[in-house]
Amino acid sequence: MSIYRFTLLARPKRANGGGAPTEKNLASDALDLRYPSSSQNDRDRASAVFSGAVVIYRALPAMLELVECIRDITRQALKVTDPCLAESLLESPDFRHRASSARKVVRENDDVASLYRAVLREAGVDVSAAFYDHFKLRFQPSNEVSRTRYMRDLPVHRDTWGSNVHAQINWWAPIWPVTTDRTIGMFPALWDVPVLNTSADWSYPEFIRQLKADKNTAYPMLPYCLDSLSPSDAVPVVVEPGDIMAFSGAHLHCSIPNQSGIVRISTETRTVSAHDLINLRSAKNVDCNAPASQFDWFRHIETGESLA
Repeated sequence: MSIYRFTLLARPKRANGGGAPTEKNLASDALDLRYPSSSQNDRDRASAVFSGAVVIYRALPAMLELVECIRDITRQALKVTDPCLAESLLESPDFRHRASSARKVVRENDDVASLYRAVLREAGVDVSAAFYDHFKLRFQPSNEVSRTRYMRDLPVHRDTWGSNVHAQINWWAPIWPVTTDRTIGMFPALWDVPVLNTSADWSYPEFIRQLKADKNTAYPMLPYCLDSLSPSDAVPVVVEPGDIMAFSGAHLHCSIPNQSGIVRISTETRTVSAHDLINLRSAKNVDCNAPASQFDWFRHIETGESLA
């Protein structure tokens, strides 16, 4: 199997004494994008993503089907022909309500689950050993009044600050085309550089407790970065509907702030392979201080059995 690499820019040398790179370094870093010419086995994928690469699987037949399936669900739930323009077509309360309904349908839909499993198989995942959190539809509105806790720009973070599962792989795909000003952004310069964050103090059980007591609680949904990093320093990644990208949950990333007037609509899930756990394949922990690992977030993709 051949793998093609596309390097955006040159990777900077790390400054003496470590620490976060300067703004100039961040802007000149390389993002290691890899495009497999065929499916990968779990070992080869782990070797790539746990070393900081972002792997993009192009035009998978099952992913193209999944895109059409989720488009149909989204159109029906929002009751508009072009959901990307829904913010300008609907009053904000209607948009939030209908988009939330679409998210719920996608999460519970059997066809979505079946197609997602097919996507992962086509990428080479051994689904008999795969555990996942859930299949998510994400809206990133451009207007503040359209945003909710779950539909907004996500701040700079590593997923592993919350899960503390360093064998976690994130899967992300656009449902409608994205552009550099409304997509996902990565910080390759900080792949192996510690940054200040709230993982030591953040508690998922506490978040759930406060959310049940007050749906408008100010308790953060996920740990966040305390260093002064800007999404403008991130490298935006643009892939096409029908493509899906895989990257380590330890990769520092964020939403590129959406000010385009067009809703970004994407789908995502997170997986952990039992093969990776057994063979001790994972990303290095550079700055996660979470007190516990959330293995209970992940269930077997076929049987529903908990990873915990």
